[in-house]
Amino acid sequence: MLADVFRRCWHYLLPGQCMWCSLPLAKPGRQLCDYCQKALPGLPYQLCHNNLLLLPAVARGLQGAKFDRLLCLAHYQQPYQHWIPRWKYYTDLAAGQLLQQQMCLLLLRCKSNNMQMPQALTFVPLHWRKQQQRGFNQAQLLAEALGQQLQIPVLALFSKSASHSQRGLNRRQRLRNLRRSFSLKRGAERLPPHVALIDDVITTGATANALTRLLRRAGVSTVSVWTLAVTPPPGYSV
Repeated sequence: MLADVFRRCWHYLLPGQCMWCSLPLAKPGRQLCDYCQKALPGLPYQLCHNNLLLLPAVARGLQGAKFDRLLCLAHYQQPYQHWIPRWKYYTDLAAGQLLQQQMCLLLLRCKSNNMQMPQALTFVPLHWRKQQQRGFNQAQLLAEALGQQLQIPVLALFSKSASHSQRGLNRRQRLRNLRRSFSLKRGAERLPPHVALIDDVITTGATANALTRLLRRAGVSTVSVWTLAVTPPPGYSV
């Protein structure tokens, strides 16, 4: 309570700047001004019953999806195309906080529209050496923020062996690269029927499909994939 009062006083003395337009923020604890918040790109959830796999503009780029539902903020475009790499590769914690806030707001809207919620969350793992080098796993941090928002558990279910980066690979190359890259950790048993898999960006769906297969083997019947952004299919202009 005292910390909240201090934060508000500090905001009125030295208001922060909007991370998109750089104008002063009117509200403490926010990363965007009201105008930029309303101007953010999004996707028409009212047309797809809170499942982006039902949108042709999304499904065309994720042909053969093994998971059941998809939720994300927008196509991979500006300003997310700037903020996500800033968080992921340059440890921009403010960008990370902004993205987590936006995902929490999206979930609140979907929950108010009676979207089916999972009983647990999990996340795409990093190889231990890459995580040690980077210092964090952005998918895990996002999952923990969403789990806290929804008051549901976050389970570390997967291990990842060393492999080449998926960045810049086409679908066939990604599938070849992912063979035997992931495994379920020991003790990953008695999982709830509905689990949401958290990642930062979904491109071809190869990683999500590989982890969905493992979840199916563990008895999960419904797999949702929640990401910050989805890469538009070839030829699609955002």
